[in-house]
Amino acid sequence: MFRHWAQSLRLAVPFFSFASLAVAQSITEYTIPTPGSLPFGITAGQDGALWFTEVQGNAVGRISTDGAVTEFALPTPGASPLGITVGPDDAIWFTERIAAKIGRIGAVGGIVEFALPTSGSAPTGITTGPDGNLWFTEFSGNRIGRLTTTGDLEEFDIPTDGGPSQITSGPDGNLWFTESFGNRIARISIGGAVTEYPLPTPGSSPYGIAAGVDGNLWFTETIAARIGRISPAGVIAEFPVPGGGGPKGIALGPDGNMWFADQTGNRIGRVTPSGQITTFQVPAPGGPSGITAGPDGNLWFTEATAGRIGRIATGPCSPDPTTLCLNASRFQVRVSWRRLDGVGGTGTAVRLSDDTGYFWFFNSANVELVVKVLDGRPVNGHFWVFYGALSNVEYTITVVDAESGAIRTYANPQGTLASFADTQAF
Repeated sequence: MFRHWAQSLRLAVPFFSFASLAVAQSITEYTIPTPGSLPFGITAGQDGALWFTEVQGNAVGRISTDGAVTEFALPTPGASPLGITVGPDDAIWFTERIAAKIGRIGAVGGIVEFALPTSGSAPTGITTGPDGNLWFTEFSGNRIGRLTTTGDLEEFDIPTDGGPSQITSGPDGNLWFTESFGNRIARISIGGAVTEYPLPTPGSSPYGIAAGVDGNLWFTETIAARIGRISPAGVIAEFPVPGGGGPKGIALGPDGNMWFADQTGNRIGRVTPSGQITTFQVPAPGGPSGITAGPDGNLWFTEATAGRIGRIATGPCSPDPTTLCLNASRFQVRVSWRRLDGVGGTGTAVRLSDDTGYFWFFNSANVELVVKVLDGRPVNGHFWVFYGALSNVEYTITVVDAESGAIRTYANPQGTLASFADTQAF
């Protein structure tokens, strides 16, 4: 049991497995220390870790990309934290569904709670809006709330009874949210004007929603087992999930596809901008619920019924401490090194962006090598490999195209300080 404001740090136990639908995806699962905590919402923090809510554990959790879990107990007993997001102040903000509060926690703890005017309003989803405020849904109150980082609150009534669930910022400068009971997708302007769009499939129960790279909003239909897409103009398309299921959370992946958590089917799904869906089985029963893109190029998800946090690679390459996965995880990059005295080893990888990363050899403060894999196909039909060295030790860079199996190696002899550009690498 937690005491108020207490925190515990333990290393979660990893389980390794591979799903085998379509291209095999590497799935790793980490058990949360507190049994029966029911993790639900999840988001990537500015500190390079993932943050999640524990509905029954009455806590907010933090997991590093190597599996270390910290849990922060909420001051209000039985608050039932649910939705979670990164705020405009880089802190973590979350909803407290039973307590009818909005909470804020810093990177090292310290929780502040803001009570809503109406008890029983059931705040559920939360996101940062384009105006620099927090926007959230009130499922039972049938309202959308806006909260400043200093605690000033404004609420907007929804015209019809809808049961607003999840909310996200749209590409049009508005906020978009799902109405689970009303079977609608709705849009609210910064000024509070609400527009609602009924879904074609009756009783579909829309839940999760997120913006895609295609300029549309993508959402889950839990009861209908569909993934929906709506344009800012309100044009709707629906795509059935193969084998049925019950999709809940949805997020944009670093590969440009949408990824969703299928709670009933115990799967993680991927949907392309054209609507093609592929699913990947989670190794053990877990009830995947929330999902988000992580700072390591993977998707991270909660397993509500199993009390675990899961990680799934977005492409054929699976990152680890010595492997960079670049360009939508298509390219695997590793470096081996050797000093003049014959001592050698493998470089430690640090990902900077989807196409760039670096390696250190001796200590983390000493960068030895920067590597890029760029998509130059619009220019000359090839992927390009660039690297720049800050070291004159002997090293060998190995780049693998996980789609084609092609391998390129780049060797630097002892005593040479070199940079290189291969514009016809793959």
